[in-house]
Amino acid sequence: MAEAKVSKSNKINTVKYRRPLNSQQLKTLHLLYWYRFCTSKQLARSLDKSNHKAIQNKLQVLEAQELISKRYNKSYKLVGRSAEYFITPKGARELEKLKPDTTNEWAIKNLYKNKTVSDDFLKHCITVTEAAKKLQKIYGDGDKFYTLPKSYMAQCSYYPTWTPDLHLEISATPQTPAKHYFVDIWDDTKPFFISVRKTRNYVNFKDSGNKNGTEWQENEQYPAILAICENERAQKKLSRQMKRILDEQWDDELVFATTTIDKLLQATGPSDKIWNKIETDGIPESMSLKGLVPLV
Repeated sequence: MAEAKVSKSNKINTVKYRRPLNSQQLKTLHLLYWYRFCTSKQLARSLDKSNHKAIQNKLQVLEAQELISKRYNKSYKLVGRSAEYFITPKGARELEKLKPDTTNEWAIKNLYKNKTVSDDFLKHCITVTEAAKKLQKIYGDGDKFYTLPKSYMAQCSYYPTWTPDLHLEISATPQTPAKHYFVDIWDDTKPFFISVRKTRNYVNFKDSGNKNGTEWQENEQYPAILAICENERAQKKLSRQMKRILDEQWDDELVFATTTIDKLLQATGPSDKIWNKIETDGIPESMSLKGLVPLV
């Protein structure tokens, strides 16, 4: 496949005066900072627009100001692939100026790589964005349920160095502690052995922390490890490996569960039992998200 080229802002008509960014433009910048890459369809849904064409002018304005850019070339049209938008370092600085404490220096450093990241990495980011938006639709988003991406995790020392794709958090209540979940999406952009290696890395992190001595948050339950697999075949393979790891560990606090991308996309509510919890003494048990982590 031909290498995707970054669009040139000088191809877009510019004007000397620009109005201050409105709330939807700021939200667009935040979404692109949060997830790193998004398609126009994903952005449109996040902005409550029924058609991605409705935001094309907004994207062009941001692109003209060099606050965002995109990956696109002729090969995209041939295979029906949408352009992938990303925030520029200039855009991140503007976002921080207008909404202080929105960004962090660790995540901004990675933005300089957006022009040259591999096609597989880019596709994976789009898949993670899609999964994150679906998880928010199923379980809610706001004061009680949080979907935290790598850009957030970059500023915190209590995550494993090999960070998950997403961190889900269900807030504590007066009766129950907060529940945490590390989520990885295993698509066709990585070989299978990487999923097994990363699962073992979570176990090592729980036991010993990172090499620099940082550990998971004190007085918080260790996150359940969730894998969203490309298909049922991949799910069964990874489930077998997870069961083997549990057999080796003898650790009742470790929770592993898997699902598939199709099952996630078909889910309609938080009570749907789309997660297969891995058991050491039997076949995986279908459970809801909340049911995976026992009450303590």
